[in-house]
Amino acid sequence: MARPIRIDIEGGVYHVISRGIDRQDIFREDADRIHFLDRLAEAQQRFRLSVYGYVLMSNHFHLIVCTPDANLSRAIQWLKVSYSLWFNAKYRRVGPLFQGRYKGVPVDRDESWLLELSLYLHLNPVRVKALGLTKRNQTMEARGWSVPSPKIIKERLKVLREYRWSSYAYYAGYKTKCPDWLDLSVVASMAGSPSGYRRVVEQRVSCGMPEEFLSQLKNQVALGGEWFGEQMRGLCCVDRESAGRNALRGRCIWDDVVKAIENTKGMRWDAFANVRGDWGRAASYYLARKYAGMTLAEIGGAAGGIDYAAVSAMEKRFEKKLLTDQQLVQLVRQAESMLNIET
Repeated sequence: MARPIRIDIEGGVYHVISRGIDRQDIFREDADRIHFLDRLAEAQQRFRLSVYGYVLMSNHFHLIVCTPDANLSRAIQWLKVSYSLWFNAKYRRVGPLFQGRYKGVPVDRDESWLLELSLYLHLNPVRVKALGLTKRNQTMEARGWSVPSPKIIKERLKVLREYRWSSYAYYAGYKTKCPDWLDLSVVASMAGSPSGYRRVVEQRVSCGMPEEFLSQLKNQVALGGEWFGEQMRGLCCVDRESAGRNALRGRCIWDDVVKAIENTKGMRWDAFANVRGDWGRAASYYLARKYAGMTLAEIGGAAGGIDYAAVSAMEKRFEKKLLTDQQLVQLVRQAESMLNIET
């Protein structure tokens, strides 16, 4: 299994995510969540972490932490192991509790990325089908293609205010007695005040997260602007077993993808771009997602105004076909060899 990339930085800020094995619950009752937060408080003291935010869901958790001593790996390992031992003893179970290694994504704290990340964390409790915030609907709202009803917005805000297991209530001012181990100062200053933070949350609840942020979040290597990404690439030691290694390679652009497919097929783009069932068009979408880091909407626009849902469906069919069609695999590899990427 591919290993998540590790970048330990003195004073680095990270988005940490860890899920239960096979997506099983890691919190079965409130007492489990209380114990986990106790462990997190101890980890904050042991490893001098700054904890900027958290949310505990039934089968996973998110944290935003800063590491003055460049020791994220040690801190999260201790947190997961200590909680796992307690959980297994309590429920008389054996074996790993968490699914593999955690993800620790460096975050650019010099722009708005950190504020957006905190909003993303705090929206987890309402990012459910019942409240109209599935991944697809969230993207549609961010693009202005869908607008939630006032009733849905009211329900989302009610759930957020009443959810006990995240740091949102402290940022929004609903709880005033903040735990000693939770540092609100950095993110709160970006919103100006608790009322300012609430206003931004209400905007995200009704309009979704920005498309650029969602695209970067899927990258799962570094969350920030272009300069920050280049800086992280310089700090990484990437091998063939590192998860997210493709995202750290030099990126190509849409024109590079089209040219590679044209050379592989021996045909101009215009000759096959609108041909139903042509592998070249689907391969272009696939390679643009993989190596150019383009969103579905960006690919659709570059391809001549194709709807993002059509791009997604074609790309998924193509990926499925790659599992059984070796000739197609060879053609894709030939096109990949022509792309302007670092391998």
